[in-house]
Amino acid sequence: MILGILSDTHEDEAGALPHIIEEFRKRKVEKIIHCGDIEEKHLDPKLFGNLPVICALVDDQVTKERFQVPPEGWDFTKPEDRVRDLTPHERIYVGHKKSFDLLRGSEAELAHGLQKVRMQYDRIRIITGGHTHHAIYQQGRLISFVNPGAVTDSFDGHEFAVFDTKTREIVFCRIPRTSPIKDNFSVGVISDSLNISEMDPGFWKKLAAEFEKRGVREIIHCGNICVNDVGNEALAKFQVHYNLRSDQKVEKNPDNWHPVVDKSVVEINGCRFYIQLDLGAELLEKSEYEMSKLCLSLRRNHPEIRFVLCGFTSNALYEEGSEMRIVNPGDIITDRNFAVICLPRTEITFGHVPVDPLPPLPKVA
Repeated sequence: MILGILSDTHEDEAGALPHIIEEFRKRKVEKIIHCGDIEEKHLDPKLFGNLPVICALVDDQVTKERFQVPPEGWDFTKPEDRVRDLTPHERIYVGHKKSFDLLRGSEAELAHGLQKVRMQYDRIRIITGGHTHHAIYQQGRLISFVNPGAVTDSFDGHEFAVFDTKTREIVFCRIPRTSPIKDNFSVGVISDSLNISEMDPGFWKKLAAEFEKRGVREIIHCGNICVNDVGNEALAKFQVHYNLRSDQKVEKNPDNWHPVVDKSVVEINGCRFYIQLDLGAELLEKSEYEMSKLCLSLRRNHPEIRFVLCGFTSNALYEEGSEMRIVNPGDIITDRNFAVICLPRTEITFGHVPVDPLPPLPKVA
């Protein structure tokens, strides 16, 4: 199922909702998840393209008369009643304030909270929330958290997300407030490939196919790459910027492979990316407020940085800040993770390279 996820529509003074619903139509969305802070005037199935909607009510809406009976094709979730079936095999938690677990605590504490929800409910794979007016994503092995950002008063544009429950791919999108003058370009981000060539010899070819589908021409590898993979022929069509550890050395770089040497900064089409591999582990213990402080400190030395890229952990992370965005694509070994950053429209995709199916068992005579 393809889910369209949005939140915090409030008054929608800019009239962004019809534009988002049109994007949902183009992206073949089958069901809409609204993570709360919706106004009474928007309880209109036509406004949402007559698609089925699961909508989280906030505390003060639970007792209001207008919110007692949902519109046709809609379902309201309430505090203590947030879990709904998507399919016979998968359930979703549709809430509003779950993001506060990260604001008050840390990424690790949020992950612990997600596991507690999973222990309470069978078949639940995704938890949604809003309220913060900016996007947050934490991928877990069995359960993930998604805050799509806000339709109204976000940091940058009118935000939404699209999630494919089959492929587990999620795209964070936005309707921009203004039209950029530069053409869009896409950068692939990967990390922690380690000995993937030994474990999955066809991985790099499959990764190249995934990137080509998404218009990627430049790749950033955040680190923990096997030196024998530098120059891999499957990536011959791409410009690859890679980050070596201090204990690694490459004697000769192919023309399209570029080591990161200039203060951990890579510039592509005028956009600068700051790369620090082990920051992913450090962020596990930081609250969202502390992440914001970290980004501000980086900006003192790198005022034009728009993205902080890291790795070192199994799970992907996206934290959208007012100063810059943190992207950890997750590792390749565990879940074949990758991310794609499309600029200047600032569309962030988190996906997985497909794993070949198991071979058939030999026939028993």
